[in-house]
Amino acid sequence: MLDQPVATQRHQRVNGHVRLGVGLRNGRTVLRELFQSGAAKAMLPKVHGQHPVAVLINTAGGLTGGDRLKVEVRAGAGATLTLATQTAERAYRAGQGRAEVEIRLSAGAGAHLDWLAQETILYEGAALSRRLAVDLAPGASALLVEPVVIGRAAMGEHPENLVFQDRWRITRAGRLIHAEAAGLHPPLGDLRTGAGLGAARAFATMLYLGADADARAARLAGLPARDGVRMAQSCWDGRLVLRFLADDPQAMRAGLVAAMTRLHGHPPPRVWTM
Repeated sequence: MLDQPVATQRHQRVNGHVRLGVGLRNGRTVLRELFQSGAAKAMLPKVHGQHPVAVLINTAGGLTGGDRLKVEVRAGAGATLTLATQTAERAYRAGQGRAEVEIRLSAGAGAHLDWLAQETILYEGAALSRRLAVDLAPGASALLVEPVVIGRAAMGEHPENLVFQDRWRITRAGRLIHAEAAGLHPPLGDLRTGAGLGAARAFATMLYLGADADARAARLAGLPARDGVRMAQSCWDGRLVLRFLADDPQAMRAGLVAAMTRLHGHPPPRVWTM
């Protein structure tokens, strides 16, 4: 009996997929398509005085090696939709392989999409690869927000060994207009320099794409500075880019909410402020 090989337990993996489509009917944005499978779900709560909102949920409660999540959203011509995640996404220690998240958004002529993801929290040993692809038709606009937190400050965590890859690719009418890639690799201590993360344990990118980018940037004038949060912005060729770097993730979150409120003239969905 003791000579028998030990059976390796095979853990169940997350495999979720949401496909959502909206269109314009009688001047209102209405649901055209909703498909959801596995751990990926979408809720469409009733909202008053705001654009339609879809809240995305990972019912598995987090991601680890081998997990797969895919989100596909299309807003038809003239439609408007705000997408937000229900809460922070957690990337746990990966035993084997990487978790993969793929987000594909498209907006028709004159449509507007908000992608307002809450924090992705990277735990010690996490391995996560994320891709964000956005295709905009002529006259369409979008606001994209993606914050990342390294470890849980309240638990005294200081992760050193994790892998995170984040790739963005944005096209307009099929032509590439913005691309960027970021990555974290062990040991993270190598990034604790003035030219890298320094003491920061959180960072975020906010990107607005639209013909009125200059006017939106002007709304940020006088935005209050926050202790422990550094923010820089640039605006050119229909793009407004904001970068955040923070020692305190909560202070960065407050800065993101303030910037989103200034840009749109109203606060983000309630899931961001609950």
